Amino acid sequence: MNSLGPFAVSALMTDLHLNTFQAGIWSTVEMVAYAGAMFGISPWAAGLHLRRVALVAGIMVVMAQGASAIVASYGILLALRLLAGTGLGMLNAVVNIGSARSHAPARRLSLVMIVQTVVFTVASLLLPQAAALGGRTGVFGFLALLVVFLLPLMGFTTSRSSIPRSHRVSITRSGERSCVHSRFIIAAVVFYTSGSLAIWPFSAHVGHLAGLTNTAFGWLAAVANIGGLAMCIAGSLLGDGRAAFRLLAPAVLLTALACVVQAVPWSISAFCTAFLLNYALWFFIYPNLIGIACRMDPSGRLATLCSGAWMISQASVTPLSGLLGRNGHFLGVGLLGMGNCLVSTLLVVGLYFSMHGRIRNRSMSQHRLRKNKQVYARSGLGPVRA
Repeated sequence: MNSLGPFAVSALMTDLHLNTFQAGIWSTVEMVAYAGAMFGISPWAAGLHLRRVALVAGIMVVMAQGASAIVASYGILLALRLLAGTGLGMLNAVVNIGSARSHAPARRLSLVMIVQTVVFTVASLLLPQAAALGGRTGVFGFLALLVVFLLPLMGFTTSRSSIPRSHRVSITRSGERSCVHSRFIIAAVVFYTSGSLAIWPFSAHVGHLAGLTNTAFGWLAAVANIGGLAMCIAGSLLGDGRAAFRLLAPAVLLTALACVVQAVPWSISAFCTAFLLNYALWFFIYPNLIGIACRMDPSGRLATLCSGAWMISQASVTPLSGLLGRNGHFLGVGLLGMGNCLVSTLLVVGLYFSMHGRIRNRSMSQHRLRKNKQVYARSGLGPVRA
């Protein structure tokens, strides 16, 4: 629904003649409601009945999209966007909490994003036809019917958790130590999302400045979508082990470099490469960051807070990026994105050593202890207990 937002905004501006400010407020209300729903639901994550929440949230989205197809009042449209954003936030919380209750959260999230990418691709092909046939009614009607079609599948959602509401773990299911404070993973998500998304709303404009036509940019977006799908598949195969965690910091660092090149491209090939990297790496980095939060807190509360923080950072960085690029030069936006991603890289490195370093030290100490016992046993200096 969020990815398909531009189709809805375009239909509203065409049919109701909204200006860009009104359309921006309309989108912002949805993002704020989206984040608010995730923050509000997080305290009850451990004992939540996910199937019921998913069904209620899905019905809320259907009602909001269906009514938006026929309502003409801007005030009512904003209220409907509040309803839709709340429902979408609840659904995102269900995904995060359900993933946290599984044994491989990052793999589960990668599989979710594969399905999401396929649905987005199909919907992107059909929505222009719906717009041509029915205008705003066709677009919002299609969005409502899409959720109606998927609503029965929400009955397969994990129901209740076996984790007590107050459950806290010192060692996660994957053997990592969750000694690090939850603020660090939330900060890593905020800095990464605000960094990688800083230039994103202006990508088409910068691409045109680099020399790409509208058709060429459309093909680039299609290739990037295929790259994102491939990255999701690779992430699901890699799973939740240390290998994926080790690759996380280099991936965020590569995104930091791509942010600058994407904002100030010196050639078409440079822009295309940076665009593809930023887009595709998102499908590896984001599920793994949320997967870490799931492993730190198997109740799903921390992962839900991370996604809520992501929406707030996205809603905040876009106006700032617009301000920095108001003169038509986006170097400041690129540097902002790079700086935020570099901070996220440092946080990810710190998280890795905090969660794995003590285990390594403990295993090395145990290895030295066993070796010393063997030496004593061979030398006859004392008895050795197995």
